Amino acid sequence: MLHTYNLPGEPNPRTEPADTNTELRAESMVVVFIPPTAWANTSKGLTRVRFRPQIRNRIRCSQGCPVIVTGSGGGLGKSIAEAYLAAGANVVISDINQSRIDAVAAEYRDTYAGRLHAIAVDVTSEASVAALVQGAVDRFGRLDVLVNNAGVMDKFDPAGECAKDTWDSVLAVNLTGPFLATKAAVNQFLAQGATSASGGPPGLIINIGSNASFRGLCSGVAYTASKHGLMAVTKNTAGFYGDKGIYSIALLLGGMDTTNIMDAFATGVNQEGMMKTVTAQPEYKRGETGLDPAAVAKYCIFLTDKDIASSANGSCITFNKNWPYA
Repeated sequence: MLHTYNLPGEPNPRTEPADTNTELRAESMVVVFIPPTAWANTSKGLTRVRFRPQIRNRIRCSQGCPVIVTGSGGGLGKSIAEAYLAAGANVVISDINQSRIDAVAAEYRDTYAGRLHAIAVDVTSEASVAALVQGAVDRFGRLDVLVNNAGVMDKFDPAGECAKDTWDSVLAVNLTGPFLATKAAVNQFLAQGATSASGGPPGLIINIGSNASFRGLCSGVAYTASKHGLMAVTKNTAGFYGDKGIYSIALLLGGMDTTNIMDAFATGVNQEGMMKTVTAQPEYKRGETGLDPAAVAKYCIFLTDKDIASSANGSCITFNKNWPYA
């Protein structure tokens, strides 16, 4: 007999016995499961069943969802902002460079009229970050998602050669910035209550990390410390606020050919530090090894689903095309 059920936990589960006069109850599921069929231990014995999963639109959860993306005046941040806009979200683009966000706003204004707002922000300033979050709330009524993307690269200086000014400036943007934005966003999420406007999680923070979040020789000491620290902020936030419906996830990205961080290489680097870093990795092939920012953006949209965000809470997900090799 072949019987059809909706997946457990989906609305309106039903049983369709081959013999309509036979009552059939799925009491337990055995190990054998070859979608879309399986064998169930039912009240009538071992019976083959077929499941009809209720497929939900993962993009739909972003409809009307207010999102802040920092560092979205170009590169990866712009790609993430564009993906959320395409998914129907309301997006605040933000960057320290006013001309960059003005250019992005002008580019998307006609296509996404009414759903795009641009705010200049210095992520190292608590007052500026607070104004960013308040600006999002003033424009769209609430905040559901924060993507901490703003970041700067160091010059591959090791501890013995890293100037304190370099250390301070890199950690200010890459670690203090996400902390300040997380602080402001969490307090806004808590003030809003437990339900988001779009069916997604009550509050979601996505932190953009890198291979330097878990490896010691992908950059200089300042960048490495900042990205390791970002994992700690991610996990602590997830652990403390997860039971309140606020989720925190990090994406640990590999190399990219087209991001603003690549600008750092144009102004000179520590040659010995860079060479040691390069030789510690497999060969990086531009156009092949590097990530496509659009793929990262798609993953951010995927994580905005409430069930996905909940199950991934506290995760630091390696997203690097297996470079360097796992």
